[in-house]
Amino acid sequence: MRRAALLARLAVIALVAGAAFLLYFAHAPVGDTAPHPFNHDRNAVWLEHRWLERRHPEPEMEALFAKLRARGVAYAFPHVIPFDASGQLPRHDREQMRAFLATARRVAPDLRVLPWIGGLRKGYKRQRPGTVELGDLSQRQRMVAEARGLVDEGFDGVHLNVEPVNDGNDEYLALLRALRTAVGPGRILSVSAIRPAPVGLPRAPNFAWSPGYYARVASTVDQIVIMAYDTALPTASLYRRYVRWAARSVAGALDASGSDARVLMGVPTYEPFGFMHRRGVETPENALVGVVAGLRGLGAGGTFEGVALYAEWTTDEADWAAYERYWRTRME
Repeated sequence: MRRAALLARLAVIALVAGAAFLLYFAHAPVGDTAPHPFNHDRNAVWLEHRWLERRHPEPEMEALFAKLRARGVAYAFPHVIPFDASGQLPRHDREQMRAFLATARRVAPDLRVLPWIGGLRKGYKRQRPGTVELGDLSQRQRMVAEARGLVDEGFDGVHLNVEPVNDGNDEYLALLRALRTAVGPGRILSVSAIRPAPVGLPRAPNFAWSPGYYARVASTVDQIVIMAYDTALPTASLYRRYVRWAARSVAGALDASGSDARVLMGVPTYEPFGFMHRRGVETPENALVGVVAGLRGLGAGGTFEGVALYAEWTTDEADWAAYERYWRTRME
């Protein structure tokens, strides 16, 4: 009886200690807000589809590019998705595309403009039906031809966002290889990447990519933009810890492997909030503090290039202020 009572007490102590540790882990401070050397004004932002789909006065476009240049944005991803079921892009204004590019070249000549293309993967159960069937070779070939057409218009490459791509999907890699050839040398193949995980998640392959799949994607593309949001993490500390780990692990692993792919970390600036994207948790401040904490463990940051704001049309002045304070503040 005494032994049973002792074991019971030890079990209670272990449970209390475990609960205390989890509580501390979920709420203990993570990172700092001190100046850092990691921002090199090689950042990115997603732009809404209106910029390429209808005419805009030149002063309005000039104001956009002047703002992006002043904010240290090196890559702009204007929205032209989704592909339809045949693999074609929706109707868009070619004259506006040319005017948009001409204005960008004049106002922000160092900015790289990569049309944001892709779509929702067919067969994935959401409220909206998907149009992209990665296993359809004919559709993939038409998607590649459309991407080549955008490059021929003068864009600096393309930014591909197909969601969700399950961990280990070989058809997606085949699409990337074809796009790599079509985009050609001197142009950028950029992709939005599903959030990383330490291991593959067989029961949730659409939720995260394993390190091995990240490496396979990185072997084909020039730029990986990690969508480090919609994590469903319940506390700010846990979210900062996750972003810290993601920045450190992905950039560090690709750097160690000798990969030429550059890494950018997606920073959420959008609403509405819900179960996956929690108010007060997935904020620009928490994401940026997490990024810096991760890079501090890598020295110069390895293959890390910058952060990417999702998205320009939801980024208000408070969000821009957080970006300036936590990311663009330089060490003296």
